[in-house]
Amino acid sequence: MFFTFPEDARWNADRQAVEFGVEIGEYEGVVRVPRRVFRRLLPARPTPERCVEAYRLLRTRFEASPNASCADAS
Repeated sequence: MFFTFPEDARWNADRQAVEFGVEIGEYEGVVRVPRRVFRRLLPARPTPERCVEAYRLLRTRFEASPNASCADAS
């Protein structure tokens, strides 16, 4: 399976998470990474801006997650 990831990372204040899109063929979805994940990754308090910035810096690692989840399921 080959996923594509649009450049659309954003902060969702209602869910307190960074969201980014994922597509496979004609199907589209959203991956959410909660703020608590960033507490382990950031040396300072995980503000929404810092969370989105950390996502962008570690983007390839976050994008590997949907691929790994599908590989585990098969």
